[in-house]
Amino acid sequence: MASVGRCGSSILKDATWSGLWARSGKVQDMVPDSDLGHVLSFMQVLWELEQGLNRRSKAMLRRYGISGPQRLVVRVVGRLGPVTPASLARVLRVHPASVTRLARTLEGKGMVRRRSDPADRRQILLELGPEGIRMNRLKQGTVEHAIDAALRQSRASEVEVATRVLRRAVRRLVPDRVRAMKGKSA
Repeated sequence: MASVGRCGSSILKDATWSGLWARSGKVQDMVPDSDLGHVLSFMQVLWELEQGLNRRSKAMLRRYGISGPQRLVVRVVGRLGPVTPASLARVLRVHPASVTRLARTLEGKGMVRRRSDPADRRQILLELGPEGIRMNRLKQGTVEHAIDAALRQSRASEVEVATRVLRRAVRRLVPDRVRAMKGKSA
């Protein structure tokens, strides 16, 4: 076996090797996760998670005609019932314009429909359309099905800690957005 620098020949025995080796097969990509340090190792997992979410979203779009973010809108509207676009944006923690774009796309697919709020005719409510009701029941092959399976394999305390750490990271990455959302929901 060719020498791989300080890593030596333990490469075949070490279970903590980066997934880079499996994907590329290049000697220069054989860096053990432990050599990355805790910050880069954590970021590596986040990057893999993002890639996984994107892959599953694209697969859902091909198979079911709905992406991960669109499905999240359907699931939240299905869970909350008729909801204003502004309220939905706060729940999803996205800009209202993002909800408008998602709702427009879903409306075109018959998954969401708009109607006037009976309590305030100036207000618009989003609710599930016939196709959205069907899509809301879908379980297999979805992003949340995969996440649910991972959460079921974890202790509640692990999930709570992971959630807190991820929220702290979000606050550091997008502090202005978080402050703005807290102000709107207060």
